[in-house]
Order: sequence, then structure tokens, then C-alpha cells
Amino acid sequence: MLTRPRAYIGGEMPNKINRNQFAHDVLSRYQQLSSASGLLEKSARSQALAHAASMPATGHPHFAHLGLGESDHCYGVAVFIDLVAFTSRTFWEKPEKVLRLNTAVMSQVAEVVQSCGGYILGLRGDGVFACFGDRNVRDPKISAACAMAACAFALDAVKNALNQLLEQSRMRPVQIRAGADYGRLDFVRIGSPEASEVNVVGFSANFAAKCEKFAHSWEVVIGEGLAELLPESDYERHENSPKTYQQSYMTRHYHYHQVKWTTYLHHLDGLREDLSGGPVSSIIL
Repeated sequence: MLTRPRAYIGGEMPNKINRNQFAHDVLSRYQQLSSASGLLEKSARSQALAHAASMPATGHPHFAHLGLGESDHCYGVAVFIDLVAFTSRTFWEKPEKVLRLNTAVMSQVAEVVQSCGGYILGLRGDGVFACFGDRNVRDPKISAACAMAACAFALDAVKNALNQLLEQSRMRPVQIRAGADYGRLDFVRIGSPEASEVNVVGFSANFAAKCEKFAHSWEVVIGEGLAELLPESDYERHENSPKTYQQSYMTRHYHYHQVKWTTYLHHLDGLREDLSGGPVSSIIL
């Protein structure tokens, strides 16, 4: 594991990350969504709309200015964190109940990503798509460590705190997994003058999505580019690795690995303090 870096930005140090608080926040959010599922009074609806309008938009802030068709890039860690077997759950359970639980869990995971210095690029279905890094990051190993810390906390909090609380509330537990890779991330605004968004393209983001699919419940799978930034003792080769790519009579292999994510739980409090609520680039060695 990296030696813990020091932050140069000021401000009050945040509280320690706590898996039990994560679990209680998820359940509280779920209950709030449940109570709000009926017809809202006009005043309550107005408050809800005002709150939604004040919430930060998804996307990397360094590339929000891009015009239609314009592109730019940075090097960073693309991360996908999602719930496992939720399609089956939507088949057996009431849609409203599944929707509220998914919203509560993924909203809290998004907050974990942000607390570890990441940017939320998208909230898609039952998953969170995030980026750790920007053009101001001095050492890519910092982005790698922050990304793994976020994944580790999310998996640990769901597995060892949230599921216990759900069972006490007579609700079925949930399962979670993550995939990630490091490399060049290209941001491009696509669409029309009336409707557009900034998308992320490139091998690293695409392979991170594949890694998430390679992962089973409670696993973090990473690509070769990210593995090169982590201590070798923190991961092991995935049993199905490598992935083979062929083109024009050429064959190349790209390896992927399973992270020993519990290693990163011991560094969460120090990391949160060093970030002081800022992005990965706010840390210096």
C-alpha cells in the first residue's frame, strides 16, 4: 500500500468513515423515499424540486465546458460499482420497492466515491460510474489508491453492515461488486444542440466495465493498467485472465486481476483526512 500522502488544502477535517453510518443512511434514505411515494402536497413537492435543483450534476467538472463535438482527455481510473442480481430482484419484487432500495444504496455509494476524491460520471441503472483523476494529479498511484479505497469501503459497508440492517428490517440483503482500470479517458460531448451529454470513451473505461462483469459478488476486478500502479501483494491474477484481442493477424493479451480489497480498509480514515473533501488532485506526496 502507498505511504499515506499529505493534503495541502485547508478546511475542517471530515469525520471518520463508518460502515454502520453508511448502513443507517441507506435505510433512512429508503424510508424517506417510501414515505414520499404517495401524493405530495404542493409545498412538499416544491421543496423536493428545489432540493433536486441544488444537487450537483454528474460528470467530470474539468470537461463540462466542452461544446458539441469537442473532446479532451485526462489520465485516471475508471470505476464501475453495481448491485448484483438486481434484474432477478425486479422480477420477483414490487417495482416501487426495488426502485427505492436501488436509489438508496447507489446514492450512498456515490457519496462514498466523492468522499474518496472521485467524480461521479453517471448513475446508470443499478450502478455508479466514476472517475478518479484529472490533469492536475501529480502521481497516478494516488488515483489508484483512492479508487481502491472507495471500492473497498463500498463493498465492506454493504456486506458487513447494511445487509445486517436489512435483515433486521425483514428485507432481503443485496450484493455488490466493482471493476476498474487506469489509462487515458477521452471526454466528448455528443448529441444535438437541443440535447447532449459528455461521454467517456476509450479502452480503459471500456475495460473497466468488462472487469465489473468479470467480478462476482464481493469482488473487485481490475485491468492491467491499474494493477501496474498497485503493490503486487494487493492483487492476484484472475483465473480467466488474460483477455485476447486480435486484429489484422496480430494477437495481444491484456491481463486482469482480483484485488485483495480488505487491504485498503485500514487506510480509509487517513485518506479521508488527507483529501479534506477535495478531489484526488488535492493530494501531494
